[in-house]
Amino acid sequence: MSRFASITSSLLARKGEARPWICESENPPMPEKAPPLAWRPEPVPQLSSAPPPPPAKDRSCSVRMSAQDFERLGILAVKRGVTRQQLMKDALVQLLASQAKIFACACMGQENKGSCEKNCD
Repeated sequence: MSRFASITSSLLARKGEARPWICESENPPMPEKAPPLAWRPEPVPQLSSAPPPPPAKDRSCSVRMSAQDFERLGILAVKRGVTRQQLMKDALVQLLASQAKIFACACMGQENKGSCEKNCD
C-alpha cells in the first residue's frame, strides 16, 4: 500500500470549501459545514424614493476670434480682475436677456425651466 493518495476527483475542492486532510484513525471526523453561499448575492432592496438628480454642470462651447479680439479681451479681463471666460459668460447673459425682451419669450429668460410654450420663431 502506498502512502500517497491516488489522484482522483475526490481530491478536488471548490474555492472556499477546502479542508485539511485528516487521517481518520488519529482524529474524529469533522462536522459538515453549512452549504456554500450562492454565487449571486441577494438583490438590494429598492429605496422608496428616487435619488435626487445630480447638480447641473456647465456646458462648454468654443468661440473663434481674431488674435486682435483675443488680445483686447485679455486686456479687459486684466483691468477688470476677472478671466476671459467670465467676461464671455457675462456678455452671453446680457445678450440673452436683451433678446428675451425683444422676443418676449419665457424660454429665453434666466428662469428657463423647460421648453418653450409659445411657438416663437
